[in-house]
Amino acid sequence: MRYSVLATFAVVSIVSTGAFGQCRPVPVQVSVQTPEPQIVLSSTPDVAAAASAPHQLQTLAGWHINGLAQARPSYDLKLQGEVTRDCYRPRAVAVTLGFKEPIQVFIASKYRPGTCEYENIRLHEMQHVRIYRNSIMVYAGRLQFDINNAVASLTPQQLSSAQAQQLSFDRIVEATARVFDQMMEQSRRLNASLDTVENYRYEQARCRNW
Repeated sequence: MRYSVLATFAVVSIVSTGAFGQCRPVPVQVSVQTPEPQIVLSSTPDVAAAASAPHQLQTLAGWHINGLAQARPSYDLKLQGEVTRDCYRPRAVAVTLGFKEPIQVFIASKYRPGTCEYENIRLHEMQHVRIYRNSIMVYAGRLQFDINNAVASLTPQQLSSAQAQQLSFDRIVEATARVFDQMMEQSRRLNASLDTVENYRYEQARCRNW
């Protein structure tokens, strides 16, 4: 399973109000969306060449790349807030955690659909796909929890400072990036546990015509 991190951040949206109010934190609505990824299955004569970064592929000695699941986990973060006189307060945070692009699954074209070998490769690559999808679902709750903690850590003094808007955004970005990195690290470990000589030998023994 190969991946690349792609993160984008929306410009902060400010609603200006004329009334002066006490500058204090208010409840912030935090939502984390995890849309289902699109999965595209393709056959290719050269799986390694089909990779977006073939120079980064690492193969075990004596083994050829017959399948590849290529994903780009990412997150989008949007912060909305309101400004009163001498006071900025975040009001809503929306995060989309998932895949901006379809997950690409490549299988060597010398193995025809319906054969034991093709199905064996497909099932292996779909295990990689499930690892990323399951990791996103598991870490979505942790992400929402950490963002809530980040906005709750803002004090009235910080909210009324001239840099309050940027400070709020930075706190949320830091919390989001931390959870995302933890998710990616767990995914790397789980994916690596599939790509071992022992597992390859076990899977190869299921079919005869390699």
